[in-house]
Amino acid sequence: ALRRCGDQQKPEGKENTQMNLTRAKLSIIVAIISFAVIAGLAVPHLFAWGGIPHQQIVDGALTAIPADDQIAIRLGSQARHLRDTVEMGDWMNSLIIDQENWHVTTEDYPQVDSEYFGNDYLLFPAAPHFFEHMMPEVHGTYGPFFLRALQALRTEDQENAVRWMGSLLHFVTDSGSPPHTIGLRGPNHTKMENWLDASRIDLRGYHPQLLGNTDQEAVQGLEHRMDGLIERNAAIAKRMLPYADANDRAHIAPMALDCAEETARVTADVIHTLLVLSAKTDPDDTASIVATVTAPALTEHPLLPAKLVLLGTNFSTLSANNDRYAGRYSGTFVFRNLPAGTYRATIERPGAAILFIPAFTVTTGEQLHFEWHLGASSTPGNLVQDDSFSLHWVTAAAPDHWHHDDQCHCWLSDNIPVLQGHSYRAFVVPKSDRKRRATLEWMAMHWERTNDPAIDIAASQTAGTATVVKVPPAAVYARIAIAGNDPPEQWLRDVVLVPDPDQAITNVQTP
Repeated sequence: ALRRCGDQQKPEGKENTQMNLTRAKLSIIVAIISFAVIAGLAVPHLFAWGGIPHQQIVDGALTAIPADDQIAIRLGSQARHLRDTVEMGDWMNSLIIDQENWHVTTEDYPQVDSEYFGNDYLLFPAAPHFFEHMMPEVHGTYGPFFLRALQALRTEDQENAVRWMGSLLHFVTDSGSPPHTIGLRGPNHTKMENWLDASRIDLRGYHPQLLGNTDQEAVQGLEHRMDGLIERNAAIAKRMLPYADANDRAHIAPMALDCAEETARVTADVIHTLLVLSAKTDPDDTASIVATVTAPALTEHPLLPAKLVLLGTNFSTLSANNDRYAGRYSGTFVFRNLPAGTYRATIERPGAAILFIPAFTVTTGEQLHFEWHLGASSTPGNLVQDDSFSLHWVTAAAPDHWHHDDQCHCWLSDNIPVLQGHSYRAFVVPKSDRKRRATLEWMAMHWERTNDPAIDIAASQTAGTATVVKVPPAAVYARIAIAGNDPPEQWLRDVVLVPDPDQAITNVQTP
């Protein structure tokens, strides 16, 4: 699936530093999992608008949102994070850490508020694979992600809703990028979209359009509005090409700003429409669920939430941490405005066995309360998501958190965050004597492998005879590759990667 994301080859840098008791929220891709601050790194913006222009387009759009939309009430303190979550589309296969810092004179008081995986807001049944962010493929994102963001605003908490809105807004804003409208790659791509000062976007006097009075009308209205934006900005992009060839920034900058400003208007239309329509709910959609969930503690990622999905639907949500139980992860799920009906639910979290909930029924106006407790994974502390290939919510064709790669004729896991210099134990548990080759690969970034060779993983029943590996200096993620084209669950019972209990061990395999 990663091959389809040709424009996702560089993460976008971002800086949001505030001083003197200002709360600085940094949503950062964990390219350096040891919590180095990525905002200080100079990252070349080779693809998309670049982190800062993306944020400034959203900043401009937010200035045009009518007071009647009550965005501050609807989204609360999360409203300002739309300028961060607009990057969500680029955070595929990445761990995201939401980090807060209080700076007082010369002292820092940092803490991690939450962490989660970008894929939880990018893959769902209506959009079971990643999309390129350029025409024509990006056009396929508008309907599914608009409806999913609308669903989140109606049924989930503010934090989850703003993340889903961010995913949609990323595809919307990327679509207005001049080189994206004409499918242009190469050096001129960067010049044509990042040679501008997007802080100059001015939407004073602009009144956002309502894209439709119903959900389906709004989808059609969005697609029509996006077609107009793309056609308009494509014409400008073609005029920019000779100036890009000549490295003439003075001529490119005003045309790029023109494109960014129109993209901000469309972004305002989308936000306005989402807020207006999500305030309307079907009178029959008034059921709700409030549930507490607990799971075994994860030493390296104590704040990773649990994920609740309703099988056979697009409904999903991540838990909010509640610190109710000492020594275990504890969180709260909230669904409101659900259609009455019977649901089958599943809960997952790394390090825990996937919990399949017996079917339950909710009626109109009813609120159900649950308390769910996840047991440990078959090997406690296992960091591999869907380690037993048992969850098929996103698509029936593949287990969640795994995808088939045609080039290697293998199945690849989602990226697994690792700590540089630490040791881990890896092994697979076969179902029979027939073995499948399994290897561990190191990732320098979410899309890019390190130069280190893959390591064969032992077939074993316990961690005691596992392959012990040490994370090389360039790696921030690991991923597991299972050889073969047929589904891995036919051959393997479990795939395991756990922190080594003895980090001082010397008998390790290093690349």
